Order: sequence, then structure tokens, then C-alpha cells
Amino acid sequence: MPGDAEGQVGATGSPGGGTEGFWKRLGRRFSDLLVRVVSAVVLVLVVLILLWWGELPFTIGMVLLSVAGMNEIYRAFHGKGYRPVVIPSLVAGGSLPLLAYYFQERESGFAWLTLAFSLYLPLLFLWALVRGNRRQVAEDLGLSLLGVMLVGFCLSHFVLMLGLDPERPWTAPFSVIVLVWVFDAVAYLAGTAFGNRKIVPSISPGKTWEGTLCAGAITFVAAYLIHRVLGREWLNLGTAMALAAITCLFAFLGDLSESVLKRELGIKDMGSLIPGHGGVMDRFDSMLMTAAVSYYFLRFLVFKL
Repeated sequence: MPGDAEGQVGATGSPGGGTEGFWKRLGRRFSDLLVRVVSAVVLVLVVLILLWWGELPFTIGMVLLSVAGMNEIYRAFHGKGYRPVVIPSLVAGGSLPLLAYYFQERESGFAWLTLAFSLYLPLLFLWALVRGNRRQVAEDLGLSLLGVMLVGFCLSHFVLMLGLDPERPWTAPFSVIVLVWVFDAVAYLAGTAFGNRKIVPSISPGKTWEGTLCAGAITFVAAYLIHRVLGREWLNLGTAMALAAITCLFAFLGDLSESVLKRELGIKDMGSLIPGHGGVMDRFDSMLMTAAVSYYFLRFLVFKL
């Protein structure tokens, strides 16, 4: 029958439903990839322009990212019945990059960040007392602290990096930011192209060994190129390779940590602000831990401050 023949043509992949479906899927996949790439390029340019513009614009950018990222976390958990301390936490987390800016060139810079936490913690417990009895006070307070620590505290280390190289303050944060973006981009592209072996399918089904290993290799190449192009005395080959290793490990862990939170919440993205990526947290999660660890490595082992 004609109807059966048409069905068989489509099923066999001849010029019918099967082939048409394949090309539609391929086109949709390319379209999604194009949106993701364009969004990533725009974000890279914005951050690098702020860094080139000056220390204060870059710091303000980190403040805005911190507030946006924390707000995404709190909104996501609020939708599941949690009640984090939003306003004091946003103020505390957003103030950390500013404190880092004002005290970046002083040995007491980290002490000021510690002071900010010492003032923030009493506010959390005061909130618990004012709000009254709740079953999940500990969870709400812990979630509030998590947002400040994971986002505001970690991102403030990009600002602290500005004080490491007085002659060219932008070189340290620039190097780390570029390495993280290279790792992220290659991991996604390689994983999409030929990734088959899942690393942690129960937490993040999209992460593959092929994508991650390919990203690691290209990150080391990028670190070598940064070492050659920037030509800074502190950024020798050993330091560049160490930064690449830190990036590969902690960018992966940062991405995975957000996947753990999203898995608990049962959501795909933390937000929808950035086309093709989701929210701020979905795009910058790899930067968070990497920024903090890279700063302390550079400060204590390279610059020896």
C-alpha cells in the first residue's frame, strides 16, 4: 500500500522522514552550538574589555557577577521550599570584590575578607532568631553561607590577583580567565563531537572522558602560548604549566559542584540570563574554585608575598 511504502522509505533513511529528521536534528544542534559560541565570545569580550579598561571597572564587573550568581542560587533553592537569607547575603557577597580591590596590595587584604565574614555570620544567626522557629534553619543558614563562599568569596580572588604584578596588574587574572575558558570550550566541543564515555553520568551526563582529556591537553598548549606571548618574568614555563594543571582540576570540580546542586534541585540550568548557557552560574561555575586556588598558588609559591 502507498502508506506502507512511505513509512518504509522514512524508516530506511531514504528521502523521507528519516533523512529529514536527521537534517533537522543536525541543524538544531548546529544552531544551539552557534548560540552558545556567540554568547561565550561576547562574555569573553566583555570581561576582557573590563579588565583592559581598568581595575575598578573589572572589580565592578566581579561585583555584578557575584550578586547575579548568588541570586540565581538562592532563587533556585527558594523554589524548592528553602528560605535563604537573601539581602544580607547579597550585600556580603557583593562587598567582597570591593574589599579585595581596596586592600589588594596590602598583606592584610585577606584579613579584611575574614573580617567581612566575621560580621556576616552574626547577621545570619540574628535572622534566625528574628524569624522564629523553622524546621530547616540549619539548611537555610548553610545555603546562605554557601552562596557567599562559592560565588562572592571565590570571584573576589580575581580582584586580589590585580595586586600581584604591579607593572601589569591585568596579566594574572587574564591568564587564569583565558585558561578556564579554553578548558570549558574545548571540553564542550570535543565532548559534543566524539564524547562517549561518561565520567559521572548520575550527576552530569554531559561530561565525558574524551571531552575532558582533550580539554586538558589544549589547556596546557594554551598555557604555553600565554607564557610565550605575555613574556612576564613570573609567568615562566613551570608556572604556566602549574596554572594549567590547577585549571584542569578545579574548573572540572567547579563545574561538577554546580551539577550536584542542580541534580538535587532537579533543574537543568540555574538561570536563563545567557543564551545557550543558562544563567551566570552555568557559565562561570568553572571559574570559582579555580580563581581562589590560582591566587593562593601565585601569591605564596610564585610571588612569595
